[in-house]
Amino acid sequence: MRFNSTRFIIDPTPRRADGEYVAHARISTRRLDGSEYDVHLSGDLAGFDVREDAIAHAKNWAQDWLCVCFG
Repeated sequence: MRFNSTRFIIDPTPRRADGEYVAHARISTRRLDGSEYDVHLSGDLAGFDVREDAIAHAKNWAQDWLCVCFG
């Protein structure tokens, strides 16, 4: 099952390190005043040669994390 919510924003932008793309996810949401705050920062998840693979991995990881934590 995939978590589907408009309350959370997933930023799966990888960072570049040692010639590879390191997947990580930033999960945030917005307050009533519109300001954004972090719900969870994954830390480094895995390294990939292809940027799109790192992004896909981070998105999947974040979806799984949201499903476990918020069902």
